[in-house]
Amino acid sequence: MNRTMIVLMLCAGVLTSPAMGADAVALAGDKQCFICHDGRSDMMIGPPFRDIAQRYKGVSNAKAMLAEAIQSGTEGHWAASKMPEASARVPVSKEEAEMLAEFVLSFK
Repeated sequence: MNRTMIVLMLCAGVLTSPAMGADAVALAGDKQCFICHDGRSDMMIGPPFRDIAQRYKGVSNAKAMLAEAIQSGTEGHWAASKMPEASARVPVSKEEAEMLAEFVLSFK
């Protein structure tokens, strides 16, 4: 997804979340999260952030679990959808993964 599309989606409210900051959106764009995910629509390649946040709602260590999944990739969490392993994606540091996890968990 190109930057123009992301800007248009932000203007339309598709990627907005009350608790998110512009830095988190920029980081998600830089790490290419929007290629597979968006904020609220139905399943793209990966689940929407809203659905991920719902799944982790009430889980005490949700941020740490999600940050680990962001860094390592996942398989089998969302039916046939697979998040590629770290070596197949743009690198994400632990701090960036924590910021992205917080961003994703802010969706309602």
